[in-house]
Amino acid sequence: MDERIEAAADLARIRALMERAGRYSNLSGYSLAFAGLIATAGVLACAGMGVDFSWPGHARTLAVVWGAVLLLAAAQHVAFTIVHARRRAEPVWSPLARQVVVAMLPALFIGAALTGFGLQTGQLDLLPPAWMLAHGSSLMALGLYAGGRLQSAGLAFLAMGAATLWWGKAHGLWLLLPSFGGIHLLLGIWMLWKPRG
Repeated sequence: MDERIEAAADLARIRALMERAGRYSNLSGYSLAFAGLIATAGVLACAGMGVDFSWPGHARTLAVVWGAVLLLAAAQHVAFTIVHARRRAEPVWSPLARQVVVAMLPALFIGAALTGFGLQTGQLDLLPPAWMLAHGSSLMALGLYAGGRLQSAGLAFLAMGAATLWWGKAHGLWLLLPSFGGIHLLLGIWMLWKPRG
């Protein structure tokens, strides 16, 4: 009987080690929180300039502002990922990291394609919901490797994106505040407060 209990305990330990090995852990809560602050700054910059998604003439300014938001958010994410991985003595570009990127790419490609289409055709009001839906899908994919919190955030983005598409396109700029600003900030704080989970 004791041998069976020991064998079951060994199997549980092996299973836990295998699950940990397949879990992406180089995501930084600081990176997510800063992404929320950068998105908030983007909304406030557009509002300060009187630029929104309701007039096709604003396409160039919106492309510059939100292109800068994307580049800043991506750069700080890469920097925090490198620091986080080195602190944990783990490789930054591991086979698991490559799987995560491949899983997220289709959603990010859809977001980029819809952005190009909206900018070219002047349908700027489609951009905020398209970004929310694409980002929500990418977070759902990331959550398969990084845990349920990312999937919860992904579901929130998907819900907000669908609601914005159907009922809130006229307020797309301000709805980027609770989505890209708020959800990222809250998720970052949650991950810093409870690193595991």
